[in-house]
Amino acid sequence: MFGFVIGTICLFLLIGVLRRRGLHRGHGRRAFLWRLLRRIDATPAQEKVFRDEAAGIWETAGGLRESLKASRQDLATVLREEALDKQKLEAMFRKQDEILAGLRERLSESLGRVHATLDARQRSQIASLLERGDHAARC
Repeated sequence: MFGFVIGTICLFLLIGVLRRRGLHRGHGRRAFLWRLLRRIDATPAQEKVFRDEAAGIWETAGGLRESLKASRQDLATVLREEALDKQKLEAMFRKQDEILAGLRERLSESLGRVHATLDARQRSQIASLLERGDHAARC
């Protein structure tokens, strides 16, 4: 149970950091995607696939953000009670698990579509960027 609380707090802190960096606004995501597409010399058709999939993922992630807001309220309610209600916690966990499963499925589908549009050189470039970390993607 404490792992969930710590994980939730960490997630809220991560969201706060991303907001301060400007990534919650459209320009941060768009700029990152534009730099990546430029770096791999993407064709216009590939750019469209990337943009469509990125938009779909962010839309799906919106459900997760809303769920986390509700979970924060639920957790506060549970903590205020005299006795810890494990059934309420389990219900909250199940709801989050369902949303995360949906996000994982969406990510898998999107990665499949993106992967299918890339040639071997582009896939290799993206893999190299991933191996080196976030700073390598900021050209």
